[in-house]
Amino acid sequence: MRSYVALCLLLAIGAFVVDAKKKDVEDELGDLLDNIDAAEESDDTPVKKETVKNPCEDHACGWGKECVVGKKGEPICECISKCPELDGDPMDKVCANNNETFTSLCDLYRERCLCKRKSKECQKGVHAKAHLEYLGECKKLDECTDELMAQFPDRMADWLFQVMKELKKRRELHKLEWEELLQEAENDDEKRHVYPVIWKFCELDTKPHDKAVSHHELIPITAPVIPMESCIKPFLEGCDANNDGNISIKEWGKCLGLKEGEIQERC
Repeated sequence: MRSYVALCLLLAIGAFVVDAKKKDVEDELGDLLDNIDAAEESDDTPVKKETVKNPCEDHACGWGKECVVGKKGEPICECISKCPELDGDPMDKVCANNNETFTSLCDLYRERCLCKRKSKECQKGVHAKAHLEYLGECKKLDECTDELMAQFPDRMADWLFQVMKELKKRRELHKLEWEELLQEAENDDEKRHVYPVIWKFCELDTKPHDKAVSHHELIPITAPVIPMESCIKPFLEGCDANNDGNISIKEWGKCLGLKEGEIQERC
């Protein structure tokens, strides 16, 4: 039963990632339509005029922060002044690593930012080291036993295979090569274990794309699943064999049960 529930959650992760990508596309489309509307409302003969680029436009600040323009016109990262109002959905809540529930991810990282800067708005000084543990309200988690840890590589490989199949079915695998490899895996039990493992490594290695997966990059796969699968975080963090804060493709593959010749760089 536990395996089935965790499988469903991992399928949800696939949907979560895809939905996030859809949202990015929708936002870009919205910006495009706004520009079109603005052009249509202007005079038939446009007047060329110089525009000053907002210095914050291409300046990333990270979670819990926002960019503001300084007195000299320079981009400055400040703690978010106010988080968006939510509708009270329990799933908006998040559990921090200190086992404290926050109203939202924004509230958690805004508080972290305020406390790191020792702002008067900081509620507790210890929040300076707070970070996301998992999605949802904090609760007592099931014990991660040695038996479950030993079973994890095979179970996770199988879950990832099911996620790939679901994304292919929805035409959302996003890369022809992965569709072709998945087709091979569907007819070969050995490749069924190998390809999904390598695919997920490439999916996680995004910010930055440096052929390594950091503990921060693990969050998209661990945060939604920890409440139902308490072994996922300690298992994946244990894949960092040399404790350098990053998981290489070789460490990832070996940790998930791949043989030396099966670990291939495909990102």
